[in-house]
Amino acid sequence: LPDHLNRMSITAMVSTEGELLEFKNIQYAEGKVEMWMSTVLAEMRVTNRFLTKKAIFDYGKVRRPRTEWILDFQGMICLGADNVWWTAEVENVFVKIRQGQKRAMKDYLLQMNRQLDELVVKVRSDLSKNDRKKFNALLIIDVHARDIIEGFVRDSIMEAEEFEWESQLRFYWMKSVDNLIIQQCSGQFDYGYEYLGLSTRLVITPLTDRIYLTITQALSMQLGGAPAGPAGTGKTETTKDLAKAMGLLCMVTNCGEGMDYLAFGKILNGLCQCGAWGCFDEFNRIDISVLSVISTQLQTIRSALLLKVKKFVFEGQQIALDNKVGIFITMNPGYAGRTELPESVKALFRPVVCIVPDLELICLIMLFSEGFLQAKVLAKKMTVLYKLASEQLSKQNHYDFGLRALKSVLVMAGELKRGSPDLLENVVLMRALRDMNLPKFVFDDVPLFLGLIKDLFPGLECPRVCYPDFNSAVEKALVDAGYILLPIQVDKIVQMYETMMTRHSTMIVGPTGGGKSVVIRTLAQAQTSLGLPTRIVTLNPKACSVIELYGVLDPDTRDWTDGLLSNIFRDLNKPTDKAERRYILFDGDVDALWIENMNSVMDDNKLLTLANGERIRLLTHCALLFEVGDLKYASPATVSRAGMVYVDPKNLGYDPYW
Repeated sequence: LPDHLNRMSITAMVSTEGELLEFKNIQYAEGKVEMWMSTVLAEMRVTNRFLTKKAIFDYGKVRRPRTEWILDFQGMICLGADNVWWTAEVENVFVKIRQGQKRAMKDYLLQMNRQLDELVVKVRSDLSKNDRKKFNALLIIDVHARDIIEGFVRDSIMEAEEFEWESQLRFYWMKSVDNLIIQQCSGQFDYGYEYLGLSTRLVITPLTDRIYLTITQALSMQLGGAPAGPAGTGKTETTKDLAKAMGLLCMVTNCGEGMDYLAFGKILNGLCQCGAWGCFDEFNRIDISVLSVISTQLQTIRSALLLKVKKFVFEGQQIALDNKVGIFITMNPGYAGRTELPESVKALFRPVVCIVPDLELICLIMLFSEGFLQAKVLAKKMTVLYKLASEQLSKQNHYDFGLRALKSVLVMAGELKRGSPDLLENVVLMRALRDMNLPKFVFDDVPLFLGLIKDLFPGLECPRVCYPDFNSAVEKALVDAGYILLPIQVDKIVQMYETMMTRHSTMIVGPTGGGKSVVIRTLAQAQTSLGLPTRIVTLNPKACSVIELYGVLDPDTRDWTDGLLSNIFRDLNKPTDKAERRYILFDGDVDALWIENMNSVMDDNKLLTLANGERIRLLTHCALLFEVGDLKYASPATVSRAGMVYVDPKNLGYDPYW
């Protein structure tokens, strides 16, 4: 065998979505693990930079459709190159205007609209899953770019020096340093070249732009960013999205009472060495005595950044410092178990206030990127429906008509549209809105909600989506268990099945005697009989303390004792080749004290972060189920993260007792 074949060679990276990044130079896994991992890290950046440069130069040379150019490169490389070209084209328009071509900006707007139409046509065609993701992300970025140009035409921005252009995130390939540079106002940053796979991008609203500007200004002053605001306004997601735009890795950590300064220091230590961003979610849940120590650690890092040193001493060790590091904390105001930040910590972060974003714009762009042509009308209808529902229906603890609820409906609508392309668009959206929202309503609100849908989509009658195999399996399971067949109960199980298709954490809410346990058991039996073995592990979270649930770190010996939940969680999330489902069922009251630690598992991060710094990912074959009587002790942060199925005893009537 030739020499390079019998050595352990590393030739490529594969993202979780299955996208491949082939290395320019083969690396070898030999010697100390930390040494060869560092060479792999460096090689990833070299390859990524090489490909980004190639993509930028190809875009200019090739006289062929842009949609074909996209298919040649990885998703994030396309986005980077696209941003560079957009910046160059806009600056070119400003030059033309100076030369006397007054219509140049309007012409460019027409060109952008043409490009968008091409992309939408492409999204509606038959694409592989990964290519569709790539086009989706590019559409979202392009719509934002188009909106900016629209604003320039409206406000007649004629100069490249105007604040409206200076305040945008601008990408330049600087020939002098042969590197990709990002500028925004007075901040200038190097692109990170961190390969992040095929990640979806956020819809950028004017609010997002404002947060970006605040964060980049904070970073240029070596401060951190502290987005604060109510649940579901996109604090963590915006930070992650800016990191993606700048080609950096963003590590999200969910903070809790169990976190001490050593565990926190360990994370900071890693972030400094690899130049990643750290986003500490719910930072104000950390104990106040720990916060004061943390402020010293952050101060050390800041002074090292200000001195522009390559190495510095942190917690008694000398470590390398990558100046791309950024530290962010997000806070939810005044729920139970939150503390006020001490002044020493506040001084190191620049506060950003997040308010509820423009839902209509987000709907519009997401529907657009899913290939809906009548997105404008449909987005208006959708936001009006949610506004009316939150005003007119009864006030229940488990109702949430926020951003996350909207997003799950949009995901479902996209799936339905691809499943039945011949259906009218408003029928598809009406069906998604109805089927995603009905499960959570109490008995008296159902007719009111159906009335609202009838008013907004007049004359549309659309049957529910049918799952004939699943329905017959459910009926068989109910009969086998000796229950009476009630169409309403069967329907509840189907609703639960549908909710679990779009959410990985679902709460079954309702008073005793509504048949919550029957719904869950029957769902598992029906799936098992359809050849998808389902295993449910039940635990009562209130039977043990938070420490017994999540584990504890001995402050003196640093020994870790695993908790009940962390043990079960690790066990169920072992990779498997078989088609199966594994659920953890929490049968007991939901309250802020124990469930807040689950926040990062329940949202899009899908990570359980433990006090010893361990991070366990929730895999696709696992899900969380909560069986509760009511949600009067749960915070809005929790309610917005889970799908809701309300089981009302009124539905069952007297038949089961008869």
